[in-house]
Amino acid sequence: MTIRSLFFLLLLSMGFAGSGYSQVSQKKQTSEQPLKEISWQALMPDPEQSVVDRHNAGKMNREDVMDYMEELGQIPVQTLNNPYVKIPGYLVPLNLDKQQKATELLLVPSAGSCVHVPPPPPNQTIFIKYKKGIKVEDAGYTPYWLTGTLKVETSQSKYTETLYAMKVESIEEYK
Repeated sequence: MTIRSLFFLLLLSMGFAGSGYSQVSQKKQTSEQPLKEISWQALMPDPEQSVVDRHNAGKMNREDVMDYMEELGQIPVQTLNNPYVKIPGYLVPLNLDKQQKATELLLVPSAGSCVHVPPPPPNQTIFIKYKKGIKVEDAGYTPYWLTGTLKVETSQSKYTETLYAMKVESIEEYK
């Protein structure tokens, strides 16, 4: 098991990270770039080995761990700038047109992550632009697969800050 996997398990056990979707896998796509299926874990940087060692030795209390996780949540993974990806998650609409379709949304790793609870860390929230728009039923509680180009890009809304943005080509319900 990798250090990243161990640390992500710690995040999950503390209710800080999203669901445990598969790690990164390559799939062929008709576009010029291969489609990478990514997990939310892939959006987190690797923890420093010294921190993992301190944790494993029992030299970090819960507050120390939470402080460090908050720091990690502020750091994007730069190698994820411009890949063509597919990622699962939950949509939170930011705007609605007259037909009740949203063209700007947040993609988050867990159900119910919206303005009613503290938002996920900035590197666990993706700002979505989807020209076609989507009528989001049961906002925040229906899982979707999103496919498009991911960018390392800071965005600020009145609800949260994000460290990633995605120009989405397709949205389909998670099955």
